[in-house]
Amino acid sequence: MNEPLPLPSRPLKAYAAVAKCALWLLLALWLLLALAWGALHAWIVPRIGEFRPMLEQQAGHALGVAVRIGSISARSEGLVPSFELREVVLLDAQDREALRLPRVLVALSPRSLWNLGFEQLYIEGPKLDIRRAKDGRISVAGLDFSRSSVNDGRAADWFFRQGEFAIRGGMVQWTDEARDAPTLALSGVDFVVRNRARRHALRLDATPPAEWGERFSLIGKFRQPLLSGADGQWREWIGELHADFARIDLSQLRRYADLGVRIGQGQGSVRAWADVDRGRLTGGTADVALVEAEATLGANLQPLALRQLSGRLGGKRSAEGFSFETQQLQFETRDGLRWPGGNVSLSWTDARGQKPAAGELRADKLDLAALGQIATRLPLGTATHAALSAYAPQGLVETLQAKWQGPIGALQTYEARGKASRLAIAAQPASQSAPPPAALSAATPASAVSRAHAGTPGLRGASLDFDFTHTGGKARLALQQGALEFPGVFEDPVLPMDSLSGELQWQIDGPKIAVSVVNLKFSNADAQGQAQASWRTGDAKAPGRTRFPGVLDLQASLSRADGTRVWRYLPLGVPANARAYVHESVQRGVATAAKFRVKGDLHDFPFRDARSGEFLITADIRDATFAYVPRSAQHGTVSWPALTQLSGELVFQGNGMQVKGAVGGFAGAPGLQVKADASIPDFHSTTVGVTGLIRGPLTESLAIVNGSPVAGFTGNALAKAHASGTADVQLRLVLPVRQIDHSQVQGTVTLPGNDLQITPESPLLARARGAVTFSERGFTLVGTQARALGGDVRVEGGMRPSPQPGGEPVTQIRANGTTTAEALRQARELGFVSRLARDFSGGASYAMTLNFKRGVPELSVASNLQGMGINLPPPLKKAPESVLPLRYETVVSRDGAGRLQDQLTVELGRIASVVFQRDVSAEEARVLRGSIAIGLAPGETAPLPEQGVTANVQLAQLNIDAWEAVL
Repeated sequence: MNEPLPLPSRPLKAYAAVAKCALWLLLALWLLLALAWGALHAWIVPRIGEFRPMLEQQAGHALGVAVRIGSISARSEGLVPSFELREVVLLDAQDREALRLPRVLVALSPRSLWNLGFEQLYIEGPKLDIRRAKDGRISVAGLDFSRSSVNDGRAADWFFRQGEFAIRGGMVQWTDEARDAPTLALSGVDFVVRNRARRHALRLDATPPAEWGERFSLIGKFRQPLLSGADGQWREWIGELHADFARIDLSQLRRYADLGVRIGQGQGSVRAWADVDRGRLTGGTADVALVEAEATLGANLQPLALRQLSGRLGGKRSAEGFSFETQQLQFETRDGLRWPGGNVSLSWTDARGQKPAAGELRADKLDLAALGQIATRLPLGTATHAALSAYAPQGLVETLQAKWQGPIGALQTYEARGKASRLAIAAQPASQSAPPPAALSAATPASAVSRAHAGTPGLRGASLDFDFTHTGGKARLALQQGALEFPGVFEDPVLPMDSLSGELQWQIDGPKIAVSVVNLKFSNADAQGQAQASWRTGDAKAPGRTRFPGVLDLQASLSRADGTRVWRYLPLGVPANARAYVHESVQRGVATAAKFRVKGDLHDFPFRDARSGEFLITADIRDATFAYVPRSAQHGTVSWPALTQLSGELVFQGNGMQVKGAVGGFAGAPGLQVKADASIPDFHSTTVGVTGLIRGPLTESLAIVNGSPVAGFTGNALAKAHASGTADVQLRLVLPVRQIDHSQVQGTVTLPGNDLQITPESPLLARARGAVTFSERGFTLVGTQARALGGDVRVEGGMRPSPQPGGEPVTQIRANGTTTAEALRQARELGFVSRLARDFSGGASYAMTLNFKRGVPELSVASNLQGMGINLPPPLKKAPESVLPLRYETVVSRDGAGRLQDQLTVELGRIASVVFQRDVSAEEARVLRGSIAIGLAPGETAPLPEQGVTANVQLAQLNIDAWEAVL
């Protein structure tokens, strides 16, 4: 038995009733629509021409401008009818013809009818006028799109409610009354607008005037906000624009658009995408390929001129900040700088409340030279331009990532990492408040020199890997065929480098900065070595101290160094006169195993007090030439001889320098060997102390003495001396370089058995033993013994200052010995005395005195001739045991013309006298006049004739051989 069906519930009955009503309403709507559509095709379409006045009135009311329609016709093809309007004219507020439409096709649809509009509006060959008034209002074909007039933008609302609006083959004229620019006419205009459910799409293709370029396209896609009050509110839309210019002259834009920059010229192609937000351009991207582009980007800026430009540019601006990027950007400036095609991404966020401003930069292939040149033409501010001009960065940043917070001029935090190659950054000199170099004398403290001149270092040809933050960082530096520059540190601030590598680390803690350098290796034409260093800021709380120049601990070692370039690396803390002395004095040499040490507060450099710090340079020198008195410090034609082929140790310590254990020789004296030490205790006085031992041929030692200022100290007493054998010379010099006339000399010549002849006229001292001590005040013979004139002789005396102030020093050498007739005959230096000795026999004692006056020797010999016989005619005949006084003397004087002369006198008792006067101003002495007297009365001497030679003969007979012997 079947169970009865359950009765429907009350809600189900209600739903059923509602559905039935809905179906009936839908059926009624469709019926109403069919009736309306039938009325449209049966009533309106056939009689459309009769509605022309009404349509003009309705269109004018909808658009807000006067509308005139020449004719109207309709066609019914299928369900959707279409209408054709001819000679449609829109008039602006001044009754000017703003738009003429020769032919208009209108298609309808149920949707368009519902919106009281058109499904499609097709216009063929229109002439459209777009105008901006002086007050900024924009009207299109007389339709006000600014929503600022009485129509309140009804034309725009109506236009953007239509399904599709199309123009083909039209002409558009743009008139900008606000800019007072010439009217711009676009021909062949194809324009399409499609409006769908709060979305709007448009496309414009047009041909500009020939001077503008070729045909271009504009495409726009926009979204109308949901709560937008009207379809014509285009300033509230959000979307993007796309422009494609195959060829365009950008200089034409400046007359019709305010681009924020002044474009001088530029031709090429541009494809651009722009983001639009509520009527404003908020960002965009552009692919450009331009040639000969020029633009001025701000007041008081030089034009940015590019020979060519290609790549992609993009940017975006928002309420919080902006972003900018490039992709494969390449350009070449008119100066020949090339940008290699790098990518840059920059973003910036403005400060908001407690949140600081922030930025981020990502980049690769940044050519710093090109970027710096362009940046000076960008509106970056005076300080940025000045910094770029001063530091002149060059090189290629291969990768860079950086983030920061705070304004650019006062960063709060920052971090960066990247890699750069061929990097060059110009050094910066010290501040203008520093005293100029000319104002710094040798007495200026070294610390003041360092503080006054220290500048910002620079470099060239470097590769750098870096990773740092505001608290510190690290970097790896490599440099090939480049240079470092240290203004205010070295006299020549640029240090060329063949190679340099090292690792840097630094920490920043408020005002405290610490830097360390490890594994530093370097090489150039001057030196090769390695170093490590640490530096920190000084204690600013200490009295008289500041944070800079800081505290340095530097250790370096050199495996190779050019000794002539040592001066090059002496810092400016070393006085200028000391650096100049090292430059001139070290004329040759190779340094090995050199070590460099600086430790202490640079405020006290070069650490005159060892307790304040350490400044030490040591090096082993070989094959060196050391001019301990440089040419610039010497006066006259006589110079101090340089030490050559030296090997020893060069030491700079504190405020002085030393040459220790030097072994070498003298220039021009290859046979001499020198062992010497030299020192400058204090660079500020530049007084050189030299102590040494000279060993070698005595002839070369005499040449060194006579070829140096020592000859002047000795009154040129040894100017004509000759010697043989070797001798040792102990020498000590104190030479104030800037007052070389105040030099001090001390020395000792040890004679181990040499042959010495002091003047050509004096006897030869054979197998001389003893010592000669000398100083700048003179010299003294100590314990000197020799063989001379056939017997032993003891020599003493020397040179002493003149007893009269400013007078000539007194040089006197005394000798006492014995001689033989045979020795006198061999002593050719005694002239006719040796010839007289042909008739002598035996031997006798004598006393000799040698004086020097004006550099010319005066010789005096006295003997009683006891023990020597003379075999000459009477009265010159003498027996060996008898006594006959002999005096031989030369006296120096000057004639009326100032020429040097000497007078030679020989007296033999009272029986003979010979007097000659000679001119000794030339190399060889020349007899001027003389006389010979024999048989004189007691106390009488032979008078000198005016010229020639005379003989006063009182004896009845004198054989001719005697005369020949005398002469």
